[in-house]
Amino acid sequence: MSRLVQILILILLCPGMAAARTKTLAIGVASGFPPYQFTVHGRPAGFDADVAGAVAARLGMEARFVQGDWDSVVSMLRIGRIDIIAGMEVNEFRLAYFDFTKPYSRRHDAVFVTANSTASGVEDLFGRIITGDRHSYVELLWRKEGILSRIRVTQTKTKEEAMRLLAAGKTAAAIMPLEVGRYLARESGTDVKVLTVPDPGSDVAIALRKDQSRLREDMDAALADMRASGELDALARKWFSPSAPDGPAGP
Repeated sequence: MSRLVQILILILLCPGMAAARTKTLAIGVASGFPPYQFTVHGRPAGFDADVAGAVAARLGMEARFVQGDWDSVVSMLRIGRIDIIAGMEVNEFRLAYFDFTKPYSRRHDAVFVTANSTASGVEDLFGRIITGDRHSYVELLWRKEGILSRIRVTQTKTKEEAMRLLAAGKTAAAIMPLEVGRYLARESGTDVKVLTVPDPGSDVAIALRKDQSRLREDMDAALADMRASGELDALARKWFSPSAPDGPAGP
């Protein structure tokens, strides 16, 4: 019998437990990371938000989304103001601070430049300002290769801001997942090209504090059920283009 089935049986047989399982789950999401995490008509939306909301529903919990810039959301999880973060890429640095569910998706970071850029390789970015998340796969890779110190990487509050700066010529490049860059370029009417895709793909999961092992196990069971039922595939089709390389991960 699967863990999820056991949970559901216990909820049905124990009214007191059912009440406990309906507690609110505070879910952190970014405000400017479409089509994964962003705002539509004043409400949190996107693939990761939908996945986290569906997981909460399967556990009999009420989802309460807390939205903000990425660094603020990460800080809120570390100090216990939220319970989980939806859709965090798993890497060696973050594993030192957080626990993660089993991956439900993959992302591929890319380096975008404007379509008329003369840059043909990473070396053309040396000494120039680009935007990118702290501790992203690309930044960690460049650090290992010994070239990060030659590139001025700065953060923006949202990926929309990063795309605006790129379009205005105020930055030379922008690091962001392929689907995010494609979405923002299309929505803003910005002509861009991919300079390089050095990322073989990063696992994406729900992040928790390290003292939440029981919640992580329950979420793993819910995600496994969503994968088996086809719900993860349906959410990917809702949010991603057919050419996207970052659909739901396999078992």
